[in-house]
Amino acid sequence: MNKLTDLQRDALLEIFNIGVGNAANSMSKLIDEEISLSVPKLQIVLQDHAAVISAFVQSQRICAVSQNFTGPLNARAFLVFPEGRTHDIVRRMLGEMVSADELNTMEEEALSEIGNIILNACISSMSELLQSEFKSSLPHYHLGKTSDVLSSNDTDDNQFMLLLHIDFSMPKEKIDGYLVFLLSLQSFNELIRKIDLFLAQI
Repeated sequence: MNKLTDLQRDALLEIFNIGVGNAANSMSKLIDEEISLSVPKLQIVLQDHAAVISAFVQSQRICAVSQNFTGPLNARAFLVFPEGRTHDIVRRMLGEMVSADELNTMEEEALSEIGNIILNACISSMSELLQSEFKSSLPHYHLGKTSDVLSSNDTDDNQFMLLLHIDFSMPKEKIDGYLVFLLSLQSFNELIRKIDLFLAQI
């Protein structure tokens, strides 16, 4: 199986929207400004993962935060932004008084924290609704070519990519980001099975 029914797609989008909504609340409290996050689009990609991401972000280079999640299904998860589009997010987190030098120095740490909040919120939402427990690795920051970033972790047979577009809205600023989940065939099929069980209960 490499396709989702409309019901399965809607359920998965709902899970991720709950997750990023929780992440937005956490980040809003962190910086004392309202942040809105939503996931309007979901795409399944079976090959040329790096090429597809580069086409979406319109850049061969990306800034990303990754984490590995293990449980009933395993996934490598990434929060991805085009290179150069993350300064505004970091400045909001650190405050307007931070100098340019300080901003550059602290960007990796700040983005790792953002990635940790968003990725874990999504997995927590999935864990709750699908009644499954996951363990996560520490967040890892990446800056470079898309192909290098995606191959920077140990790989197995991850062939399925869930690509989700994020609307990242702050006061006076809107940034497009992407959630990427790399799954093996076995993990993808287990995800579908869990979604079907969830749908059967509602």
